[in-house]
Order: sequence, then structure tokens, then C-alpha cells
Amino acid sequence: MPKVSTTRRIVPEDFAPDMQDTASKIAGPVNDFSDEIIQVINGSLDFDNLARRMITLDVTVDANGKPTTQLKLATGLGFVSMIHIGKVFNKSNNVARLTSAPYVDWTYIGGGFVTVNYFLGLTAGTKYSITLEIVQ
Repeated sequence: MPKVSTTRRIVPEDFAPDMQDTASKIAGPVNDFSDEIIQVINGSLDFDNLARRMITLDVTVDANGKPTTQLKLATGLGFVSMIHIGKVFNKSNNVARLTSAPYVDWTYIGGGFVTVNYFLGLTAGTKYSITLEIVQ
């Protein structure tokens, strides 16, 4: 990703004497904001700055893929538009592999909460640790 070049700072002394008071009132907030934006764009933008969360949970499903315990997740987001499955780890048998790509069906219930309805691709009765990326 390309870097954003630094902006020219507002310096009150660069203005006519009768405009310097107004320029100094504007200079502080504008210069500070510019510095912060450049810093974020040029390297401080990370997962926590984005409107998304990672949640890792332990889950066991029945033969229909429904979790054996109700999964109501607090995301801390204003709403949820999608959920991606990241890592799936079989805690019952760490050498066993999935036979198909996992899928999660979920319902946004408001207030930043999501209910997991079912998973596909998991073996019934097996305990998994699943990392989800939840996107606002």
C-alpha cells in the first residue's frame, strides 16, 4: 500500500498580521488531525481500527450441525454484515482433518449480538475451537 505524503502545516505567521489570530485558532486542530490521519494511513491501521472483531469459541455440533449449546455472541459492533470462518481446530482429535469447507449460518439479533444457528462441514459430537472474523 502506498504511503501518504505529509501535508503542509498551517503556520499562523505565514498569514497577514490581521489574519494570524484566526489562522492560529484553525492551525492546532487541523494540524493535529492531519498528523493523526497520516500516521494511521501510513502504518497504524490494524485490525482493531477496522469495524470487525475476532472471536474464538469452542463448539460441538449435533448431526444437523446445530451447536449442542446455544451460541449467542457479543460482537461489540453496531451491526453485523458477515462472518468469516478463520481457523478450525479439532480439539477431540488434532490429527483429524475437515472433509469439506466449514460454513456458519447466523442471525443478527440486534445490539451487537449474533446467534449461531448451525455449522456445516463439522463432524457431529466432535469438539472444535473455531476462530470467527465478524465484520460490521
